[in-house]
Order: sequence, then C-alpha cells, then structure tokens
Amino acid sequence: MSIKLLLYHMRYFPDKTGTAPLVTQLCQDLVGKGVEVTVITSLPHYGRNSIHPDYRDYRGFFHHSTEEGVRIIRTPVFVPRSGGILPRALNYLSYNLLSIVAGFLPGKPDVLLAVNPPITTAFSAWIISFLRRAPLLIGIQDVWPDCVIRVGKLKNRLVVWISEILEKTQYLIARKVIVLSRGMKSNLESKGVHSDKIEIIANWADTGAVQPLSKFNDFYREQNLEGYFVVLFSGNHGYISALDNVVRAAALLQEHREILFILAGEGSVKVEVVDLAAQLGLENIRFLPTQPEKTWLEMLAACDLALVPLRKDLAGLNVPSKVYTLMAAARPILASVPEESEVARLVLDAKSGTICRPDDPTDLAEKILAMKADPDLLGEYGRNGRKYLLKNFNRQQQTARYYQLLKSIVVKE
Repeated sequence: MSIKLLLYHMRYFPDKTGTAPLVTQLCQDLVGKGVEVTVITSLPHYGRNSIHPDYRDYRGFFHHSTEEGVRIIRTPVFVPRSGGILPRALNYLSYNLLSIVAGFLPGKPDVLLAVNPPITTAFSAWIISFLRRAPLLIGIQDVWPDCVIRVGKLKNRLVVWISEILEKTQYLIARKVIVLSRGMKSNLESKGVHSDKIEIIANWADTGAVQPLSKFNDFYREQNLEGYFVVLFSGNHGYISALDNVVRAAALLQEHREILFILAGEGSVKVEVVDLAAQLGLENIRFLPTQPEKTWLEMLAACDLALVPLRKDLAGLNVPSKVYTLMAAARPILASVPEESEVARLVLDAKSGTICRPDDPTDLAEKILAMKADPDLLGEYGRNGRKYLLKNFNRQQQTARYYQLLKSIVVKE
C-alpha cells in the first residue's frame, strides 16, 4: 500500500554519530518498501563548531535534496560552540521553529514520525500533524528529561518543571510512542502512559555494512598499534557515556604500558574529557575525531576490547546503539552499566562480553585486566555477539517492524 511519511529528526546523514545513521537507514529501508519518505532535518552540524562544508552554499532558505530515494528538507540552524544550556536551547529552538515552516512544503502526509531527542521535536511535528490531520508517532531514543536530571545536568527547577510538562504532553498527543526496551516502556507506564500506546522496537546494526575485518589493517598500521592491547570507545562523547570514568580507569592502568585506550568521536563533553586526561598526565589515551566509514570499520576491527559505558542512573532510560554495532563487528564488549539495564541483558544474553559496575573506574580497570588475560574468551565473545545480532537485531528485521506499524496506523485512518 502507498504511504506518505513525514519524519522529523535533527540528525541525518552525513552526521555519523548519535541517531543519524539509524534514522538514515530507516528512511532508506522504508523507501525500499514503497513508502514515500520526506525528512525534515537540520543542516549537518552535530559534533562540529559550524555547518558541514558540503552544505554551506545553496540557493533558497532551505536546503533541498533527494538521497537514496528520500526527499530531504534541511533547515538552517544555530550552531552552539559550547555545551551550555542556552546555546543548546537556541540550537533546538532554531530547528523547531523553522521545521514547522518546512513541514508545509511537502504534500499532505498519511502519518508523521518524530524522533527524540530533543523532546521539542515532537511539538514541531505535532503542529503539522494537527493542521494536516495526520496521526503522529513519536520515537523515543532517550527518555528526556529523566536522563539529564538523573546525571545532574538539569537542576533549574523551572526548566525541570517545563520539561516534565513537555514530556507528558508529547505522550498525550502521540498516536503511538515507540521505545527501545522494556525498561523504557516501564518508565513511561509509571508516568501514566497506557501500555497499548507503547511499541517496543529496538535499534539495530547493518550486518551487511558492518562485518568482522582483519585486525591488521591500514588503521592498525597508521596508528602503530603493534604490541598494544587496544581498548576502544567510539561514539558520541556526551554526559550519558561517563567518559570521565574511562579516563580515570586509564590512569589506574598507566603501569601496564601495553594497554592503550582510544577514544574516538565528538560530543558535548569531549573538551572536558581531554582536559581531564591532560591534568592526569596520561600517555595511554589517544583521542581521535569521528572517523570516515572505512576507517571507522577498520578501527573497530583493530581494537581488542570495546567499551560501552553508561551512567548508573540511566538503567532503563537509554540503550546505546553502539552495542549492536560492536556485536555486528564481532568485537568483545565490556559494558560499564547497571545490572538491571537493557545493555547488561543484551551483552549477557548474547554472551558477547561482560559487565562491570558503572561509575567505578577501579572495577572497570580490573575487568579490563581480567579480559586481557583470556584472549580465547575474547574471540568467543566476538563470535557470539555477531551470531546473536544476526538472529535478533539485524537491520532488515527491525526496520520492517517500523513499516508494519506505519501500515497498521494508516489502515485504521
């Protein structure tokens, strides 16, 4: 059946971190199933101090393109140069206001999908949903504002109050709310959201694009990794990932000169994390920018152990998509997460690694040493993870669930 989808999200290709790759893959797969997809997003800027150079010069107010069959309308946006509340608020507000205008440019949609965060995205989409009389679905990647409140990044009582009102309102205006895990569903149910309104569709990895590669590749050689046991964190350097604890674990392992930490990516706390490593005088950490896709895949293959750190207060509120990617690449995982978290369940069920206490650099360091001592087990963890992912969380399987949900909503209209 023919479906016209209007999707709202701030991140899209060529942004490489955050939820941009997942949203890009979802849109491309939906087009492959016959869905007419239009995306309202911002000019690429995530993890940068300016707009992506390929998108600075264009005619008109909005940037228009069609990529892999997906119509994309990109709005200008205020680019924050710091992680403060006001710059970030202006970043969100500029997108939200202009995305409402952009929402009138395509024809009438059959259904809208807003992907959060930020939480304000849902309200831009809702205005178009209301005026065009089309149902609105909301996809929740992180439960806001709970995430930022629990890690102490949001303390202003007025802002907390406003954020909580926005959160509850978005659940009321949505036809369906899509979450990543049972823990996230329980969180929403505790806030009065009816179970029938909530759909669980987990994230995924593209097992065709992400495959096990040889460790001894160009990245390995260019970084002179021979003789090192490489511990890798790759992804968004945000407050959720607790990278300060990774740096402190590295400090505890300085005497083990064969252990090298690589932290690759960008994000709001990267400057703080780099400064902390400098203050501690660490020589066993390398900070790298977000890598091009080919280099990124080689970087995954070159590591001996991959980290998935998460703040201890975020057990049911976040499922980092890197877990699936690391499984696809057959890398052994050490997850610094709460035992009750979805990440812990995934890693332990898949037998793709082990877990350690979150926010505990000492336990993290000890687990790294223990895993390093058993290379055969690390290889087994990697193989187990890919096998589990192929069966349970491959790209085609999960994006097909989105298609079935869209179809069921449109049929009922």
